[in-house]
Amino acid sequence: MTQPFRLGVVFTHPTQHHAPLWRKLNQQPGVSVTALYLCNENQVGGDRQLGSSQPWDVDLTSGYEYEYLKTINGTIASSIERGLFNPALIDRLTPQSFDAVFISSFYTLSYRLAVLLCKLRKIPILMQNDATIITDSDTSYARKLATAVLYPWMYGLADYWIASGDHNEIYLRHYGVSRDHIVRGCYPVDRERFEQTIASQQDEIPIIRQQLGWDDQTILYGFVGKYIDRKNPFEFIDAIAAAHQRDSRVRGIMIGGGDLEPAINQRLAELHGEVLNVGFVNQSKLPLYYAALDVFVSTSWIDPHPLVVSEAMAAGCPAILSDRCGNWGYRDTVQHRYNGLVYPSGDGTALTDAILALTDASTRQIYSQHAKAVFAQQDLDCELNAFLTLMARINGQPLTNTEILAAPLPEPLAVTAKEVSTP
Repeated sequence: MTQPFRLGVVFTHPTQHHAPLWRKLNQQPGVSVTALYLCNENQVGGDRQLGSSQPWDVDLTSGYEYEYLKTINGTIASSIERGLFNPALIDRLTPQSFDAVFISSFYTLSYRLAVLLCKLRKIPILMQNDATIITDSDTSYARKLATAVLYPWMYGLADYWIASGDHNEIYLRHYGVSRDHIVRGCYPVDRERFEQTIASQQDEIPIIRQQLGWDDQTILYGFVGKYIDRKNPFEFIDAIAAAHQRDSRVRGIMIGGGDLEPAINQRLAELHGEVLNVGFVNQSKLPLYYAALDVFVSTSWIDPHPLVVSEAMAAGCPAILSDRCGNWGYRDTVQHRYNGLVYPSGDGTALTDAILALTDASTRQIYSQHAKAVFAQQDLDCELNAFLTLMARINGQPLTNTEILAAPLPEPLAVTAKEVSTP
């Protein structure tokens, strides 16, 4: 009997995006996955940046082997810290245990230890991040100089990279990663869970819309995520308020929490209901809120690859995206004037115009159909194929496809939406 390919995963904690991937990989014939988690954030408490103490209420640990590694003081960490150090990696990461190891970054001390151990023990390293040149452009000159020297060496330590999008692939090539060492994947979102939740609880969606809207004519624009500075929530609030002055059907919905929530609530109190703060919504119900929205908006001024955009698209919700987010492009998640609109970050007028452009129902319907089609090429199966491609390459098997592509380049689309600025 042929021994299965043993993939080790060194990851900070179980997440709603990657845990379903480990489960699906582990279900593949000839593949065995073991996740070594450095802490148990989201399992015993909530996301601190969301201001929530509620653990995620979806299953993130069944269907694959996993272990919470203890820190140097003998306890399991409850949150991610740069200094996180788990010495048990020394015993766990051996060629006798794993044929390859996936490591998601160099951020923590444990990640760096894992890279060192794999290099010393000749275990192939697979890596993926969501970094882009876009989100690196505001760094200081000294940092740019340091990264120009350090990153090519660091990124060269990985044997293979999985690119998460167009801008990420450009970023990897910029820092010296050879095309031969890059396979195209995506940042995973569990489309099956979203579709099943929406299909099984259809009756709840109109109830949510009734709670969030003024009447049947309300057009709901959603902001989902952390209420923190780099997510730029006030640009969303101000643009919604401005758009509402020109079309009274427009209303904004904010779902999430964080440090800026008191200031946000104060700003909303100055308005007249144009924007509603819903607060934290846990994972089991979140797909229903996406399905209740008409348009999703991401206004971040720095955000490498916001997965909330993919989540919205899984529910068929078209997106308006700041050009400072890293997941727009010809083959990426948001394709301008095909399944959504991209506007120049900081340009409130352009965002307001984009919001008003999508008050047109026929345009939203077209973009919604295209959102689902594009996302179908960027779900768990896309990332699964990238991993299987690299496993085959490590095993020396012939490949039929050496680069997994995301959505195909769309044909030009005739739409009735008002033209907005293209970055």
